Amino acid sequence: MFYSSIGENIREVRLEKKLSQETLADRCGFSNTTLSSYENGRRDPSLDTIAKIAHALGVTIDRLYYGDENEAFITSETDEGRKVVNAVYYLWEIDAMGYYENFSLRTSNSFYASGNDQPRGMFLLLQKYSTPIKRLITSLDEFREKKETYPDPEQFLEYLLSSVANEIDKEIESNKVREKKTKHQG
Repeated sequence: MFYSSIGENIREVRLEKKLSQETLADRCGFSNTTLSSYENGRRDPSLDTIAKIAHALGVTIDRLYYGDENEAFITSETDEGRKVVNAVYYLWEIDAMGYYENFSLRTSNSFYASGNDQPRGMFLLLQKYSTPIKRLITSLDEFREKKETYPDPEQFLEYLLSSVANEIDKEIESNKVREKKTKHQG
């Protein structure tokens, strides 16, 4: 299953680049049949093979593994704030994380919203960047509800993600300056 999605991603990028299977196979140094078997998920490409295909296509390995380099937040981004934002966005997008206020503990391992006996999810403790992450999640929730009202939803989403990434970057830089001052004083 995992390799079949890699095959689909290889095919998708190859078609985006307007390359035939034969041309891409030649660039990679293997047969058209071999490339076809990767694209159709009949054969599992090794990491070296995936790297060779990614190089021939002019994309990152992440693009072939994940289908979208923005979701490959750990390896494709060098900007720390953007890594955090992409991670939060991904977790929010798959409903693995949300923001809930006024929790009260009702059982040993479950949290419920105050005044409501319906489970609301797992308690999430954010160690860093809680203010921008809270803003991101609440803005994403609002965006989801009103997505159709935006003239260009994808552009607005990119603006939202970038602005929170910049906010986190500023917090990171401020923390570095503060740590430097503390080291020099001590």
